[in-house]
Amino acid sequence: MEKKILKLERAAGEYPAGTFRTLIKTQHGRMVYLELQVSDNSCLIKDCFYTDRNQGKTGADRRGAKPLKLQTLQLELDSLLSVLKTELDSSFCGVEFIETDAAELSVEDYIEERSNSENKKYRFLIMVGEGEPINGLPSKLVTRIKNKLHRSIFVELAYYRDGRGVVKQCCYYDRLYKRQDVQITPPHLVSCFFPYERDAILNLFNHELCSGFNRLIVISDKGIDIYKNKTPLCGCI
Repeated sequence: MEKKILKLERAAGEYPAGTFRTLIKTQHGRMVYLELQVSDNSCLIKDCFYTDRNQGKTGADRRGAKPLKLQTLQLELDSLLSVLKTELDSSFCGVEFIETDAAELSVEDYIEERSNSENKKYRFLIMVGEGEPINGLPSKLVTRIKNKLHRSIFVELAYYRDGRGVVKQCCYYDRLYKRQDVQITPPHLVSCFFPYERDAILNLFNHELCSGFNRLIVISDKGIDIYKNKTPLCGCI
């Protein structure tokens, strides 16, 4: 098994001496920003939030999604790995303090740079399309995805008017709610209308459905019964 080392990067510039930070991935596929204040063998967790939520926002809005299980903020450095394992679901076998060129980057720039360096694979959003073409896209788009939170979601989009599209249907289908035929919409989906363009659709999936797709591929394979077959057509795990 590959040994995972927690690499803490020193932050400089406007940050107090002894500040270190990193991006870690939990066992549930969540990405977490972690900022520590280290002095001798004592450690203070100054900031910790999910980076796969509130994307595109800055400041306090960017840092609003805090891990609820994290309760231990003041601890001994020797206990850091134990706290990360029990409260952030991230397992490491050691800690390494390093110096990098990203020391003076702001939090938002640091997250963007580290996320881009980790995201070296293309993740395609595949949608089945039909109808007259609008802005290079069929007037109706349907897919089933599995997002970063390992939730399976059915999505149906359609062209509305004036260059805008509409979310006709969006619901989880990986759980039975009280054994009833109840459709639950992902709580972070706030957009009903959006520009009917490829980039806007990718933005909708990535920012509001907690996905991480790089490109949109539209297919017209009528042999794929997207309504009855509940296998995810594409995933972002």
